[in-house]
Amino acid sequence: MIRQLKTRPASIGSLGLEFRTLMLVFVVALTALSSVGCIGRSPTVEHFILGSGAVPDTSLDSGSAVSILIGPVRLPAYLDRPQHARLRAGGRIELDEFTRWLGGFEKNFLRGLGLEVARQTGSARVSTYPAKAPFPFDVKVRLHVDDLIVVDGQTLRVRIRWAIVRMGSDTPAELYAMDESIALASDSNEAVVAAHDAVLADLAGRIVAAIER
Repeated sequence: MIRQLKTRPASIGSLGLEFRTLMLVFVVALTALSSVGCIGRSPTVEHFILGSGAVPDTSLDSGSAVSILIGPVRLPAYLDRPQHARLRAGGRIELDEFTRWLGGFEKNFLRGLGLEVARQTGSARVSTYPAKAPFPFDVKVRLHVDDLIVVDGQTLRVRIRWAIVRMGSDTPAELYAMDESIALASDSNEAVVAAHDAVLADLAGRIVAAIER
């Protein structure tokens, strides 16, 4: 015997309930996906340069006529990379993957120092290592950075040695050193960059004074 099953058409109220349930599930799923996307998004990497405020007078008739080569420079391992480095308690070096020197620290250091020396001497014949200048150099400045790092977000520790070599002279290289701790205006990246620029301006002044003796 074949039995026939009687079915009742769904009511409008039940259809509305099912639709609202499906919409609720859809909204919850969409919100969850959006949250996962936000969580997985990487922070923006910030890039900084040194020497942006040093604007030398490039007129060929201005200032000193001395030709100067800045560099090479030797750096500690924590500066031989693009990430900003900070010294934390216990001698731990913290590298910030999202705050970087554009082009690397070495290029920034030499560029910033070269611009400051050119600004302070007024010489248009200041180059940085490696150089392909169309003129010989009267003076070469070789540098060794022992320390240039933010300590506990409060100070910038500076330990830099340099030698001034006068070309065509029999006098030995003149040796100098800078050992300072500079207070930071704040722990912000901008304050750290400003402190580095201040160090380069100070260092350039000492180099220029030594060259002009």
